[in-house]
Amino acid sequence: MTQALNSALLGHTGPMALNDLLPERPALIGEFSPAYEAYRQVTVADLAPMTQYEYIQALQLVDLNWAILQLKASAQVELSTGTEKTVRRLLELKIEAEGYLEADRQLHEFTEAGGDEDDFEDTVDWDAIELRIETLMSDLQSKDPAKREQATAEAISLGVDPRLVLSGQFMQNSNYNRHARTLPELEKRVRLLSAEYRELQKARPIDVVPVAQN
Repeated sequence: MTQALNSALLGHTGPMALNDLLPERPALIGEFSPAYEAYRQVTVADLAPMTQYEYIQALQLVDLNWAILQLKASAQVELSTGTEKTVRRLLELKIEAEGYLEADRQLHEFTEAGGDEDDFEDTVDWDAIELRIETLMSDLQSKDPAKREQATAEAISLGVDPRLVLSGQFMQNSNYNRHARTLPELEKRVRLLSAEYRELQKARPIDVVPVAQN
């Protein structure tokens, strides 16, 4: 015999009617993607709820999974931002130090030649130093692996190893670690709710339709 779901289970209201009763989800400033509505529609379609309660449970699964995606994206932003700030600060210290050393050398030569320190102006190209820092930072974040590799080698030659900075951020970035500690609880809730949803699907009332005998 074959079995078919009873269409009467859907009742008098469907998902669209329930949506009218639910509060509208506001757009969030800083959200990593504006695609929530499309994500909700696709995920609910995959879950294929057949009753009003299943539909509400499906929406909860959508929101929990979306929260996990948001949290992971936020954690990456914290990690990336923390690493970038630290690497930039270290590179500025190293590269600008070269400029200050050259300026001190020029000042020494100037005063040794009888010049007045108050009249001294160095010839260090500070704009070029700033451009070097900006270019190096840009190349360290480039999507071109060759550029990233070359920039990493240059940074290491200056005494700044981006890999060690990133490693330190994994351990010391409090905002990143706070995100990371929250994820397991959300993922556990998704697993539990997913299991409950599967049990709901298994418990659906059905009509039994006899197969015609030849």
